[in-house]
Amino acid sequence: MKVIRSLVSLTIAAALAAPALAQQNAKPGVPATVVYKCVDGRKVYYSDKLTPECYEIEEMTRQGRVLKKHETTSPGQAQKPKVEDAAGQKNTAEKQRRDRALTATYTSEQEIDVARDRSLVIPLQAVKTSENRLGKVNQELFELKTQADRLAGQQKAIPPPLLEEIDVKHKEVSALEAELKEKTSYAESVRARYEADLLRYRELRAAGK
Repeated sequence: MKVIRSLVSLTIAAALAAPALAQQNAKPGVPATVVYKCVDGRKVYYSDKLTPECYEIEEMTRQGRVLKKHETTSPGQAQKPKVEDAAGQKNTAEKQRRDRALTATYTSEQEIDVARDRSLVIPLQAVKTSENRLGKVNQELFELKTQADRLAGQQKAIPPPLLEEIDVKHKEVSALEAELKEKTSYAESVRARYEADLLRYRELRAAGK
């Protein structure tokens, strides 16, 4: 009976001492029920210990309420250059290369104007050729449609070959219009490129470069 009483006394004493021990082991300022949510890349896991290796850490209660957020950078991540920085450095180097080429190629604004006009000769000729072809086909289409309208006004049947030829001319007009648009756009891009070079050349000269 004395043994049983001793065991009961020890059990009660341990139960009373447990909260005190837990209070001693708890970190100052951190609730005893804190849980750490670790986000490491695509992996997410929970722990009762703080893991500095994680990229993102959340302190939360066991009920899910976030107490604090931490963001850390691992040594490996600190050594990797950012993609944005690399792209920015590449763009800067390319811009500097173009500036050097611009000042090395031209000695005056007039030279840029001459180079622009020379580069536009062939594109503008192509535009003119497409305009002439489009005008010719439009005239042919107009004459065919005039014949069809005259027959319709006389209440006569329009021959199938005439209708087919009108359809062919419509398609030809559409193709030539697309071709003209493309050639005109190219000529404008050439002009815009030289205009941009001219403006940049002025900026470099004004800066004494």
